[in-house]
Amino acid sequence: MRVLAKQDIEKLISMREVIALMEEVFSALTRGEAVVPERIVLPLEKTDNAILFMPGALTKSRGIGMKAVSVFPSNAARGIPTISAQILLCDYETGEAKAVLEGSHITALRTGATTAVATKYLARKDARNLGVFGAGVQARSQIMAHLEVRSLKRIMIYDPNTQKAAAFAQEVQSIAGSDCECSAEKDARELPPASDIIITATTSHTPVVEGCSVKEGTHINAIGSYKAHVREVDDAAIRRSRIFVDSYQHALKEAGDLIIPLKSGIISKSDIRGELGELVLGRKPGREWPDDITFFKCVGIAVQDIAVAEVVYRKACDQGIGLVV
Repeated sequence: MRVLAKQDIEKLISMREVIALMEEVFSALTRGEAVVPERIVLPLEKTDNAILFMPGALTKSRGIGMKAVSVFPSNAARGIPTISAQILLCDYETGEAKAVLEGSHITALRTGATTAVATKYLARKDARNLGVFGAGVQARSQIMAHLEVRSLKRIMIYDPNTQKAAAFAQEVQSIAGSDCECSAEKDARELPPASDIIITATTSHTPVVEGCSVKEGTHINAIGSYKAHVREVDDAAIRRSRIFVDSYQHALKEAGDLIIPLKSGIISKSDIRGELGELVLGRKPGREWPDDITFFKCVGIAVQDIAVAEVVYRKACDQGIGLVV
């Protein structure tokens, strides 16, 4: 078995590679070339903390395995990341375990890459201003991915922890360069009317985006909520949007951003216009008019992680990287 740490993974795959890989993964999902059982969510009693077990297989590229990912919002008070994960890869022919990879970095890469693909197909071509809710690991990955698909001129960041937001904005500024202005905003309400693209990467249980303040032509990527009772955007935002998802199956069971307005009758299932794979394959239209507000909900599926882990594993074997035990 080969064990690969975060620093190994960083050497072996780039965000640009992962973006291209996510287009392949979601195309495979839409073509029926993936097996993705529902994840098992193991909540910890009397907390918002949970551990998720996510199996998956890519039948054509022959990748199979499972990710165990913990989501512990309580870690914020400890000054450590909210998300930690490990990925187990198995041999497709024998079922034997062949690798264990640090999963948090892969989770951040594939999530950022996925919404960048959604932005590629749904955001206006002239979208230059990015508003980000959250200042954690996922927010960083989201920004890095979006810098690959759009020439951003302004990045606005909001987090309730103003010191964290300010430090994060400085870090992003050093990465984005002098052609892009990065700032930490003190009022969350300032982001939507100034943003062409909005990303929500929070652990909030209640909406952080008010739909009435979202300007026409905006694209929204929502990634933080993965529970049926939790949401990051309000009814007004959903009502005004053309809605797309990473997976019909999983979004309709896990995405509170959609489940809550579906139950209340704000939208119907027919208002969900398509999956990401259908956009990539050209089976469904995305943005139809410049003034459309588009909304992409990403809950995350195991085959994203398996696909990235397989590429990393093969490169590691070729280059002799990692610890063999």
